[in-house]
Amino acid sequence: MRRVAAALFLFIACAHTPPPQIGDELRAMSDADQALLRRSIKEPDNAALRAELKDLEAKNVTRLREIVRRYGWPGRSMVGDKASGAAWLIAQHADSATLHQMLTLMKQAVAKRELEGALYATSLDRVLLQDGKKQLYGSQFDTKGDKCEPLSIEDPEHVDARRQEVGLGPLAEYAQQLCAIYKQKK
Repeated sequence: MRRVAAALFLFIACAHTPPPQIGDELRAMSDADQALLRRSIKEPDNAALRAELKDLEAKNVTRLREIVRRYGWPGRSMVGDKASGAAWLIAQHADSATLHQMLTLMKQAVAKRELEGALYATSLDRVLLQDGKKQLYGSQFDTKGDKCEPLSIEDPEHVDARRQEVGLGPLAEYAQQLCAIYKQKK
């Protein structure tokens, strides 16, 4: 009976252990996403490119949901730092309901040191804004047209203190870096 129980435990444990290529797959998905995003920033009027990016994002989110459903959040110990960050990046393109679900998993991953707090903070800001609330960390910006400014922030006087708590640099430095990227498109 012990052998049967041990074999069953081993089978269940192996069924939920991702194959090593999951990390490679997540990194490749993220790399393709970022390459297409950079192109679309430089060519904001290219409708075909925007459509291609939207299709790629949807495909990547679908695959991430499959991975999460089967193995749980792909944290550091499961797929490595880069692939875990890639999973986070892919999740940012999910619909609101899916991102809400992923946010819960991300928070748990941060508590277990499986995901950077700064990444979770950025996702939280996105979800808060989607819910019609103010963001906490100032990670989400309006970059339409000639604009490059943070969207509404709760208690802006203390935003840098909150950013520091999760491992983000000062808002002014982030704004300078982000706005420089968006100015390149001109």
